[in-house]
Amino acid sequence: MFTKLLDDKILQNSFLTNETARNNFLLQKIGIFIWRSKLQRIPVCVELDKRGVDLDTILCPVFKTETETVEHALLLCSTAKDLWERVFKWWNVRSSQYSGLCDMFNGIIPGTNTNIRSKLWQAIEWVGGYMLWRNRNLKAFEKKELDRSDDIQ
Repeated sequence: MFTKLLDDKILQNSFLTNETARNNFLLQKIGIFIWRSKLQRIPVCVELDKRGVDLDTILCPVFKTETETVEHALLLCSTAKDLWERVFKWWNVRSSQYSGLCDMFNGIIPGTNTNIRSKLWQAIEWVGGYMLWRNRNLKAFEKKELDRSDDIQ
């Protein structure tokens, strides 16, 4: 009921979507995170700066080399690129087929129209994005990093 209210009343004028993101395979908080990411509403440095939050820098808090935007945090950062390269290789998908964040998180595998396969692909994309965000926050605020297995080929 709450998501229906959001869809009908609050999001009706959204330029990206008029629905919150949903995938029945995943926890609702991951769908909400992806929905907020597509709307540029996660607290990256550039967005915080636009809202008047006093920051020392708008550079990526992890590597401090580039401006931190939503696309940087979830697609362009070296950690994100490494993750997506491995996922694309695992699923035999060409990464060049995605033009940006919304295109990436839409759950459509180029060249397939199988509903269950697309839903699984979407779940992998969304969990990957969510875990990148968690890892970024652990590095930035707690100086920790999620355990990572380097034996994945």
